[in-house]
Amino acid sequence: MLKPHLVLATLIISLSACSGGGPSHDDRQNAFLQHVKDNSNDKAKIRDFESGKCVKAEGTPSYNCAVSSNVMAMDRDFGHEMDGVYTFTEVGGAWKITARVQ
Repeated sequence: MLKPHLVLATLIISLSACSGGGPSHDDRQNAFLQHVKDNSNDKAKIRDFESGKCVKAEGTPSYNCAVSSNVMAMDRDFGHEMDGVYTFTEVGGAWKITARVQ
């Protein structure tokens, strides 16, 4: 059985090969950090953030992007529990995570 990190890395590479666009790497990192803070506390931190290019979400102005990061929040190390594919949407000039795809 493949480890979840290997599966996610493969997904990131696959998404990188698809047509690009959407939020920049820095936009995704900032949106992910804000998402973690919104769902925990303002002291949350992320380390080793990785994300490939994004794929346009069908029928919406959003992009689906694979994300992998080590998360520290609420005085706990969550490791890579929040790794997954997230939907990023530009809201008021800033990119935000609006859903988790998987």
